[in-house]
Amino acid sequence: MFQKAKDKYIKKGLFLCLFVLFIAAVYNRGNVASAAPNAQNDYKQGKVYKITPKTEPLEASKFKRSKAYNSKTKNYFTILSYMRQFEKAGKGTLVLKKGTYSITNVIWVPSNVTIILEKGVKIVKGTKTARKEMPASATIFQLNRPSKSKKKAVYGGHNGEKNIHFVGKGSATIDLKYVQDSIGIVMGHNVNVTVDNINFINMNNGHFMEIDATKNVRVTNCTFKNAKMRNDMAKEAINIDTPDKTTNGFNNAWSKMDKTPNENLTIEDCSFSLLGRAVGTHKYSVKDGEQVYHTGVVIRNNKISDMYWDSPIRILNWKDSIVENNTVDTILHAEVDNSRAMLVSGAVNVSIRNNTIINTDRPIQYMAWENNDAGSQYPVTYNSLTEKNLADLSTNRAINMYSGEYYIRINSEYGVFNVPQTVDVIGE
Repeated sequence: MFQKAKDKYIKKGLFLCLFVLFIAAVYNRGNVASAAPNAQNDYKQGKVYKITPKTEPLEASKFKRSKAYNSKTKNYFTILSYMRQFEKAGKGTLVLKKGTYSITNVIWVPSNVTIILEKGVKIVKGTKTARKEMPASATIFQLNRPSKSKKKAVYGGHNGEKNIHFVGKGSATIDLKYVQDSIGIVMGHNVNVTVDNINFINMNNGHFMEIDATKNVRVTNCTFKNAKMRNDMAKEAINIDTPDKTTNGFNNAWSKMDKTPNENLTIEDCSFSLLGRAVGTHKYSVKDGEQVYHTGVVIRNNKISDMYWDSPIRILNWKDSIVENNTVDTILHAEVDNSRAMLVSGAVNVSIRNNTIINTDRPIQYMAWENNDAGSQYPVTYNSLTEKNLADLSTNRAINMYSGEYYIRINSEYGVFNVPQTVDVIGE
């Protein structure tokens, strides 16, 4: 009798222990999923909200009672209301359902936020707010928390907003509508940012993305298409820059303008067409007498075609970086002589290998460089190639060079072009 009772209590104890372990496992698994967003779960983090173009702002935001709230600004205020909610909560995911969202003003995106654009979503740059006191902005998204959006010099180094993801599902589009100087996404001083599977279209003297002072960024499976023809076509779809008052390359007051470079930026499996430039840097910075370099830039497996201007890939003060397995096919250069698929200046240990270049004047050219106009007081920047860098250059393939040049020019002296070092490429 005593033994049976003892066995009964033992069984109950074992059952209770197993139940507690099961609950703990479920709880911990949930915590791990929420703490480590990834591609498999669309980078979801925090509570998930879904909206349509007809969704109104969150009640707690009081935006509906604003005089500036109307049919033209509705989508802007609605999405911004969720960003403010996510800032308070510390994280969150917003899913945009199919439809067209007109965004008139900057949507400020805080840390630990994921924005998912479902199939058929179109985000378009709105230009009219119907309120004189709130004119439309030039940009759509800026990666800065709403509570700091109007403050000055609050971010430096890589201490800005973190863990922000833009994910397209199916065909999702950000359309700048050829609005003058408009930008789709502005990154500054951020860490851990993803932009995946989104179509960017219709640029006009701005950029689809501005990436400055940012660390651990991945831009993958995106398309970038159409730039309005202008006198100045040297505008990058993706601009890689430093926040520097001297060069005037980053015009956002919330930055400390401390010349922080980018680290670990990957642009992979994307396509670019009918643009001035695809990816590049157009100004370099000098800090404490030393050249500032973007490090760990990887440009891989991209297709670049039918470009309007010289050097669709512009490398300027990049270090320990890789440009590989890209295709640059056709530069439409009625007003440009001696066009190159890639122009390289201030490169330190940059491997350029296994790229295919078609229908340009020259495949790749290296030259010492000095900033024009703003930033021209900085000293000239020079290339530094290792033996491995030189060997890698010979793996590139050139097809139908207009000039008949099937070699890479390396001009080591500033302003001297008549006696270049050359490296032969694979010619067809």
